[in-house]
Amino acid sequence: MSDDNTRIHKPRTYGNWIEPRTPGIIPGLGLLGSGLVFAGILLALPFMLFNLFIWAIAIFMLTCAFAYVISRKDVHGKSLATKLVVRVGWWVSTVRRENMYRGGILGFGPDGSMLLPGLLAKTQVLQAQSAQGAFGVVYCPRQHTYTLVLRTSPNGEDLVDPEQVDLWVAEWAQSKAEMADEQGLLQYSVTVETSPANPLQLRQEVTNQADGNEPDFAASVMSTIVDSYPQGSSQAAAYVAFTYSDRRVSGRRRSQQDMLTELASRLPYLVEKMQGTGAGACSPMDVPDLCRYVRIAYDPQQAQQFDIADMQRVPVSLQWKNCGPMATQASWDCYRHDSGLSETWEMTMTPKGVVQATILKRLLAAQQDVLRKRVTWIFRPVPADRKPDVVDKDVNQADYAVNSSKKAKPRDMRRARAANQTAEEEANGAGLENFACLVTVTMAGRGSADERADVASSVENLGSTARLRLRPVYGSQDSAFAAALPLGLSLRQYQAVPAKYSDML
Repeated sequence: MSDDNTRIHKPRTYGNWIEPRTPGIIPGLGLLGSGLVFAGILLALPFMLFNLFIWAIAIFMLTCAFAYVISRKDVHGKSLATKLVVRVGWWVSTVRRENMYRGGILGFGPDGSMLLPGLLAKTQVLQAQSAQGAFGVVYCPRQHTYTLVLRTSPNGEDLVDPEQVDLWVAEWAQSKAEMADEQGLLQYSVTVETSPANPLQLRQEVTNQADGNEPDFAASVMSTIVDSYPQGSSQAAAYVAFTYSDRRVSGRRRSQQDMLTELASRLPYLVEKMQGTGAGACSPMDVPDLCRYVRIAYDPQQAQQFDIADMQRVPVSLQWKNCGPMATQASWDCYRHDSGLSETWEMTMTPKGVVQATILKRLLAAQQDVLRKRVTWIFRPVPADRKPDVVDKDVNQADYAVNSSKKAKPRDMRRARAANQTAEEEANGAGLENFACLVTVTMAGRGSADERADVASSVENLGSTARLRLRPVYGSQDSAFAAALPLGLSLRQYQAVPAKYSDML
């Protein structure tokens, strides 16, 4: 037997994720936090020179309190200051009743419409034309962004050779590296959504294929399969959303028509890149598909009604201004919307060490005790001209942490090795990006306390199998639910403290 036939495939591993930091002079504080503390101390000195000790002590105590609340962090990396800002924001929103939404004739929308709630209220869906046909684009006036959504059909890993999986991962890594060269691309997201299979879909497929001339035995077998197969089965769908800014390199903004024309020219390239990563057949979602997807997301029980309409071949006309929910209400740790109750978790820690390509298998799998589970990965590519500065900054910070103490900590040494390896890979042409993860689970009905506790425990356990640390998005469940949809919404632009400043605290 030859060596080629006896060679055992060695699984590839991936890792070296680095959490962005801006270390300051004071331990536990970032660059901006350390600067504010020193500014408070300098502000107290003039009062001491003029013997105004009470004022000086008061300023000093406030500075110490500020340093404490921004440096005291929990296991998820959330400081007391962050929790305080969230609590105050949640209290203000509940007093103003901003956590509630009502649509329809008795609601707030014009002419009895059912607009999308919250951050998606002012979004629009535009229709563009490409060589392959019409497709929809989600326009967000607040962000000045245009989002193109691709619907994919992942091949899965069943009966797939490990070498083919490695090839798909390599193609995905290459496409991610090339995203940094996409002019105007702010972020892109990958959403994997699972739900229990609807028996009507299989019945509709079998009915459409039957012509009435098949043997009785074959018809009986197919009828048995239609009745028994969908029980306990699930279905999965994947979406890739690309979000572009309308700002030119010179700083001027482009018109809607210019953006639609440009997206139409980039569509074939994006489809081709995604098909080589194992995403299967890719096609852009048109306006009716986007409206239908959003309507089902906010009212999961409508999915069966859409399937019945498809089976009976009844056309369904749905506009963007009427695809929102009839009523929603956000609570501290959950989000009620029409026929569903959703909870959203955010990733607060990436896997430590190295992982294999199948690390997310159990997290992405369907759950039978929920209506829908949506796992969204959001990527923000670092522009090519900024990549050297970012990796050099990480290397300098890691080296400073190792050399600033007599005995370096193993954690700092591991971070230094990862930063140096990242710098070497970037010099060889690898891409660089920031990423986040949101996990949304939608339950049926009101959802009792026991059901919610079981689902929360299940999701957190699945996060542990993927070596991720998940935390509920307290006080912002409605916004997190919208951000997990493949519509290109970026929560960084809606923070109370701008992201460029909060990252340095």
